[in-house]
Amino acid sequence: MFNLLIVEDEALIAMMMEDALISRGHRVVGVADTLPSALDLAGAHAIDLALCDVRLANGDSGVEVATRLAQQGIPVVYVSGNCPADAPHPLVIGCVNKPVPVAALHATVLAACQIAKADEPVAVPPALTLYR
Repeated sequence: MFNLLIVEDEALIAMMMEDALISRGHRVVGVADTLPSALDLAGAHAIDLALCDVRLANGDSGVEVATRLAQQGIPVVYVSGNCPADAPHPLVIGCVNKPVPVAALHATVLAACQIAKADEPVAVPPALTLYR
């Protein structure tokens, strides 16, 4: 399936997301809770998609994380209770509101990766709000 990065500062939410995605065959390359840790993981692994909260530990901004990852060619989907109104970069594909239904995570990953690759039109899961 896909190599994923989870950027989430709430440990229980991160573990739930990681378990749900691994159980569907994805590989979670790591969980980051700050901008520096996200960038470190992005520099060390090939990542197909990052799932990023908007508010992170130490006052870090998930919007800044998403922008920096997208500038490196990594597509991003926000997973947040505070979805931004728009995307700072074309590779920031969309947002899923928390709480995220576990089944919606897998569908979101599949749709976002297809959109990022500009594959054929894809069925967008109802939980995913697209920016473009």
